[in-house]
Amino acid sequence: MTTFRCASLLALVAIAVAGGDRDERFSAGAQAVAESLRQGILTEIAGLGEHEWAGNYYEGDGMGENVSLAIAPRGGFVFEWHGCLGCYDRNYGTVDVVDGQLRLAFTFENERKGFKGLAPTLVPMAWGERQYLVPADDVIGFCNEVNQGNEPRANAHGRYLLRQGDEGRHVTGWPDVPAEYRDCLLAQPVTATVMAVGEPSTRPSLTTFNFLEFPMSIDAGRQQGLRPGMELYVTEPARTVERVRLGTVEDQRAEGVMIQTDDHPRPPQVGWKLSTWPPWRPLDAK
Repeated sequence: MTTFRCASLLALVAIAVAGGDRDERFSAGAQAVAESLRQGILTEIAGLGEHEWAGNYYEGDGMGENVSLAIAPRGGFVFEWHGCLGCYDRNYGTVDVVDGQLRLAFTFENERKGFKGLAPTLVPMAWGERQYLVPADDVIGFCNEVNQGNEPRANAHGRYLLRQGDEGRHVTGWPDVPAEYRDCLLAQPVTATVMAVGEPSTRPSLTTFNFLEFPMSIDAGRQQGLRPGMELYVTEPARTVERVRLGTVEDQRAEGVMIQTDDHPRPPQVGWKLSTWPPWRPLDAK
């Protein structure tokens, strides 16, 4: 996708979110309540010391996605999503701990769509001296970030909530993911070859182009370390910034989907090489 297309899509989505549905969460009263609750939560956090999960968290890219979450046992939580056009979403409420997970009860309707919404259930996840909060329905996504070398990140920007200030803290070993996801963390990258490519299905975008979803099969599977939901990047041909997300995984093969736009100059081909490690990142960084 071109830089211009990405920027245009971002602007359209941002305008729709910021200007389309101005409900009570964007009122001066809701802003005042959020600020009051946030100050109470931050005061509670300061008095807790090294708490298991309480903290002031951030995820985002510094542009259209700047998500903040202040959360503590008694004070509850305050969530806001800011971008270049202002506040895209705001919510607050209470938090309960159920089976080690954080269940959020929202004051306003919570819709995870576009530039708004927050996962209603978060998994506290320690990694060395760091603390993350990961959506309970996207732990495999966090594992992908680790397998691709995006985590542990060296600055504040990232795809998952990290307690502010922890980006400079030390990590050792693996993150403390739930037991059922531990085999999704790869000690070494997995490589594969595209064995078959099916006819794509078409999905509309928010603008004038369409997305094409190509089903494909690859020659690596569970015995090589792959699991459903994992992602692999194209390494050959060179300068092909595409990835495959896996669905069905068998012992020696797997099936997945590659998404392109309908004007892409190079659709996927049999023989393309893939890896769970991005081709632009040096292997010695693993």
